[in-house]
Amino acid sequence: MTSPVRLIREHPVLSFAVLACLFGWSYYIAAALGFGSDPDNNPLGPVVAALIVLACQGRVSLGEWWRRLRNWRASPFWYALAVLGPLAVHLINVLINHVLGAPLPTSAQLGHWPEIAPTFVIMLVLVGIGEEGGWIAFAAPLLLRRHGLFGAWAILSAVRIVWHLPLMISGHMPWVIGLVGNAAFQLILLQIFRASGGQWSLAAVGHATLNTFGGSFFFTMVSGPDQDRLGLLLSGAYALLAIIALIVPGRRGHAVMREPTPVDLTTPTTRV
Repeated sequence: MTSPVRLIREHPVLSFAVLACLFGWSYYIAAALGFGSDPDNNPLGPVVAALIVLACQGRVSLGEWWRRLRNWRASPFWYALAVLGPLAVHLINVLINHVLGAPLPTSAQLGHWPEIAPTFVIMLVLVGIGEEGGWIAFAAPLLLRRHGLFGAWAILSAVRIVWHLPLMISGHMPWVIGLVGNAAFQLILLQIFRASGGQWSLAAVGHATLNTFGGSFFFTMVSGPDQDRLGLLLSGAYALLAIIALIVPGRRGHAVMREPTPVDLTTPTTRV
């Protein structure tokens, strides 16, 4: 009988996907067993799953991933893009939503802006590191090496969508964001990851910024159809930016787009 450790070694990506969902859905599983109510996804699921998979691969693989997690060195341009890009998307969407009938944020609502900084820190740790430490820092370089951009995107976006499935079913996340938004967002992160030479922390900062100004700020200022429309606009923005991310690099992009060094999985028979 094949041991669990050997199964994980031979199927790292599949094992990562299963474990990420298992840990990510842990609050829902607990609620189904009668422990707690109104559950949410556990954002630390992907990074814990990556840790377990790499621990089974050995110290070399685990050390490679840990060095990547600790590396936050990137140019100010990339970090400015990771912060200002998501903020600009939300501001434009709020204005478009207003043109389509939604009220603008009131001064009282905007007066909660001091909460943005602590919210961002929490989002960076739980969502940025917790999720992207798995999706991007672990799985992206491995899948890019084996399957190229579109293969990696297809696999990662599918796993990301499935991971968010309980949120969609419970109504905590609109289906259009869960399906279209997650798929497009994954492609954007992969392109930024490749263009920056494998700097995963940009995905962590970008994801944290999106959530800080999105569900924790601007989305709380509208309700009903206006909030639903804002979700549609956000998904549309993701899709548009994903297309731009594929088109814009052009000649200049070919000079900087390079595959990052993958995490070294030491088992020679490793496969997805």
